[in-house]
Amino acid sequence: MSKRTLLTTVIIPILLISGLIVFLINNRQGPSAELVLTSQQVHFGTLPEWEGPITRSVTARNIGRSPLRIQSIHTGCSYAEITGPEVLQPDTDGTFQIVINPETLPDHETSATATIFTDSPKTPIVHLTIIAAAKRFATLTPNICEFGNIEPETLHQKTIKLTVNAPLNTSDIRLLPSGHESLAWEITPNPRTDTSLITVQLGPLKDSGTFSSLLTVHFPNQRTLTLPATATVVAQVNAGH
Repeated sequence: MSKRTLLTTVIIPILLISGLIVFLINNRQGPSAELVLTSQQVHFGTLPEWEGPITRSVTARNIGRSPLRIQSIHTGCSYAEITGPEVLQPDTDGTFQIVINPETLPDHETSATATIFTDSPKTPIVHLTIIAAAKRFATLTPNICEFGNIEPETLHQKTIKLTVNAPLNTSDIRLLPSGHESLAWEITPNPRTDTSLITVQLGPLKDSGTFSSLLTVHFPNQRTLTLPATATVVAQVNAGH
């Protein structure tokens, strides 16, 4: 066997394999941390906004063999806060507390995805879905009093239903003055139910154009609810002869 053949078929492959083995030995990864949540989703259900912030928790475990550090937590929304441990030791549990303020929740059921950032190469990012809905202390149906197109010097009336969900004395509900001489309203409570009827009267208006005002309902728990009132005054057009 020639020296050239010996070099290319035996010595060079042996050197390459030896170098690869040395590289793998020197670059072996040590035992890493790994974050696992007991649940990927936290469902708060429907939260009465008058009861204040609500807290739920989820358990996390470091199933790895080295300490795990929580670098940051992004809630993915403005109505929730999440707190938890900064470090989880190997094979130990930690608790993340999720606090939601129902007053800042959207009116419909909503979900947000929180992101937990860690220093683990196996689980650098862990997601947690938060689902919740708010129950308002009171609602107006409809929530805008729209009179539409009306003629000058005419009277119009709309009825709005007020539903009170919070436990309070509905007889103490007050309607604040409208601040407009052509806009008046009154409330008729139903003592046997949690609903009342609000009658809104508009007119007469003289000038053509858009009319808008904001009515305010004041509750005994110092809360308020606003009702926009809108109309468009359209001058009557007389047909020519």
